Order: sequence, then C-alpha cells, then structure tokens
Amino acid sequence: MKRIIIVLLAVTSWIGSVAQPVEVGLFQNHLVKAAVVYCSAGNYQLLLDGEVRLRLQEGDILYLTLEEGKVKVLDAERDFGYASGLELRSLSTESVFRLRSITPEISSRMFDDNLLVIPEDRYLTLINQVDLDKYLAGVVEAESGPNAAKEFYKAQSILCRTYALKQMDRHTNEGFAICDEPHCQTYRGKSTRNPEILEAIVETSGMVLADFNFKLITAAYHANSGGQTQRASDVWIADVDYLQSVVDPYSLHQSHAKWQDTISFEAWKAYLLKNGMKSVTRIPEEIIYIEQMRRKKFFILDKDSIKMTKIREDWGFKSAFFDMFPNGDSVLIWGKGFGHGIGMSQEGAMKMARDGYSYQDILQFYFHEVRMMDYRDLPDSSLPKTLLDQ
Repeated sequence: MKRIIIVLLAVTSWIGSVAQPVEVGLFQNHLVKAAVVYCSAGNYQLLLDGEVRLRLQEGDILYLTLEEGKVKVLDAERDFGYASGLELRSLSTESVFRLRSITPEISSRMFDDNLLVIPEDRYLTLINQVDLDKYLAGVVEAESGPNAAKEFYKAQSILCRTYALKQMDRHTNEGFAICDEPHCQTYRGKSTRNPEILEAIVETSGMVLADFNFKLITAAYHANSGGQTQRASDVWIADVDYLQSVVDPYSLHQSHAKWQDTISFEAWKAYLLKNGMKSVTRIPEEIIYIEQMRRKKFFILDKDSIKMTKIREDWGFKSAFFDMFPNGDSVLIWGKGFGHGIGMSQEGAMKMARDGYSYQDILQFYFHEVRMMDYRDLPDSSLPKTLLDQ
C-alpha cells in the first residue's frame, strides 16, 4: 500500500521574511563574453570588487564586457573601468533586472534579486543570487507552463524544491550551487505568467519529500506517462521503493499521451544486429517488432536483449513505451507518453488537479512510502553543504 506521511506542514509568509538565497548559474550552455543589464524595477547598488560605485534605478543600463580576464563596466555616461568581480545588489524585495547576452546573442530574460558576475579567462560567469521561492517559481513555470490548476502547482513546487535541494552542491566548484539547464531543472528567470505559481510555492513553503530514512528523494517527473509510469530501476541503476511503476489512467487522452514515428525496416534490422541481437538473422521477421501491453525493461529476442531506454535514446523517440507494426518497407511506431516515465506525470497530475484532487492526493498517487515535511526539520546529514553553510 502506498503512503505519504505529512510530518510537518509549516506554511510561512514569504512577504517580509528573511529570504533563503540560492545561487544559480545563468546561460550555462554558452560562453558569454558581453552582456547588457537593465534595471527593470526597484533600485540596485553596483559593487565592483566589493566597493559601492553606483545606485541604479528603474531604466538604468549597464554594459559588461570580458577583457583580459576582467569585466569592463560602463553605463550610458561613464566608464567604471575593470573589476575582478561585480555585484548588482537589490535594495528591496521587489527589485528586478533584465539580462541579455550580446556575445553570443541570446534573448533577454528577467530575474529577481541580485546578479553576480565573475570574469573567467574565456567567459563571464553570470549568477542569479535569488530567494529560493522566487527561483522555484521560475522553475515551475519553465517546467510546466502557466495554465494548470493551483493544486498541481503545489505538487510540482514540492517536487521542484526537493529536486533543487538534492542538486544544490552540483556546481559548487564553478562558483554557484545549481544552474539553469534541465539537469538541474530548467530556469529561464522570473515567473511572470501566472501569479498562482508563486502562491502555490508560498503555501507549501519549505515542504519536500523524504524517504523513511529522512533523505531527500529523487523527485522525478516527466511530461506524460502514457498510462503507466516506469520503475526507476528500469531506467537507472538504483531501485528505490518510492519510484515504482504505477498504472496511470489520468495521463491518457492528454496532449502528449500518444505519438507516431516511422523508421526503415532494414535500418531497424541493422540496428539490432549492431547491438548484438544476432538472433535477428534466424527468426521470422514478424517477431522482431516490439509490443508492450505494459512497460518493459528489455526487448528480448531468443537469448539476446537490449534495454528499451537505449532504443529510445538511440532513435530519439519521445518515450520508451511504444509498439511496432510492419508498414511495407517501413516500421510504424505507435508510442505512448513523453519523457523517461519515472515519478510524477505532469499531464496526469494536471488532470488530477482539474478533477478536484489535492496536491497530497497527487503526490501519494505517484510516489510510494514517502514523508512530506519541512526541509528545515531534516537532519544536517540529509541537506546539501551549500545550504548548511549559509
């Protein structure tokens, strides 16, 4: 039987409280050499090498360029010279800046709170020092969009918070805690499209999922399960009690529930042979088509086998949950779901929220035997060093 135990529900007011900061590396897939910073709201101080040089207000602009291992700083009227470090420090909780990379050219993004800039030999390290809840609002919006019900956003918030805290030591050797790319969770800046996202985060403030050893769980989620979630050990090496396969009717009939593709039959045979499936040469052709009434870990032919996740990765399929059918010289692929299939199906959870289920119901449906609790009540051994050092 699945259980979710609520150890503590500590909902605190975010407005006016002391912020829990997190440092997020920005534009991590790019080597940024020049950027423009706009003060979009509130007021800021510009600090160069720790010294206050300027007070910025709404509409002010700074130009940043990497030159000879330092950051060169200008505004519309002055040249502030070179610095080994820059801080744009917010003077209120409402301060917002917009950041645009010029080299390479990347569209601007809006961010809450502070900006840190560290010049390296070949690029500028850009870091958003931001309140954890504001960061999570940006993540939830980027990962799930602006059009879901509030109970879904509460469930997603708890997963995103759990995931973020578990990853928070990942980039410490680069000068920040986590980055803005999908392996840390996609973050494209300030949440602006639905105020209920931040409300959901505030109303579940501090809440995470932990296992029965009081360790943060691997808070996996994906777009759509196709009707059945995947057991963690079918994709990853580790098997954990809380990530087991779940029959998921809520994900059916959603926008990413089904997909199609077509591949060459000869290319499919060649692929199987290349991957050690020697039995392909001696068995009837109709047997080499994959059929999955339920999710399988392996495709097995005679004594040969290959992981379904490898097939998905090698062919670029949307999921590892699909059937194959002959179609002349081609193979027709009828697929189910989108993503790795582990943990919470976002579209399934959205459907549950629309049907009136609570965020507790949603998390209980997708996760086995977990505790819902405030991360500040976890033992220090379960928390990232970055968080403990603050």
